[in-house]
Amino acid sequence: MNIADPKYLEHLRDLPSGYLLDLMADNQDIDEESIYWVLQERGLLREEITKKLQRRRSSRWPRTYTLWTVARWITLFNALIVTYFNIPGLYQILHSDHAFRVPLLFLSVGSILCGFYIGFKLTTHLYQGGKSLLYCGFPIPVGFVNLQTGEEIIKNKAPMILHMALNALIGVNLTLFPLIFIYIMMD
Repeated sequence: MNIADPKYLEHLRDLPSGYLLDLMADNQDIDEESIYWVLQERGLLREEITKKLQRRRSSRWPRTYTLWTVARWITLFNALIVTYFNIPGLYQILHSDHAFRVPLLFLSVGSILCGFYIGFKLTTHLYQGGKSLLYCGFPIPVGFVNLQTGEEIIKNKAPMILHMALNALIGVNLTLFPLIFIYIMMD
């Protein structure tokens, strides 16, 4: 790429500085001059950029995309465990003659609605999921943006809707868990 390419520079200007530094640290074949140019537009001196880049390359800490991958797997694992806990607990609430049964059912409906909203917010969450990919949707991505080219990669309609539904179910599971846990502790 060339610094004179306005489309590429506009794409780079949309990215946070940390992503730009990660791109330069992880990819040897990237157009570093354009990234230097954008970072200098943000007020960083070339020496500061070089120092941050060297620090990032020599750091023993994992990159942000590695941490996000771990977070995605932990969230999926926790959602499975919580699902295993929530289903029998919700069944117990539905078939109990507990004094707080009706309020707990109303709270369950509220938790489910709140969980769908959280699932929607998770579906629109952007994070760096790969060396050169920006993911949209947590923990299950529904689309990607290539950080090197700015190209958006959207899944087909059916898998995208399925991933959105799974993110919503994860949100529902995580919001129902405290309510079910309180009910089981009250019993």
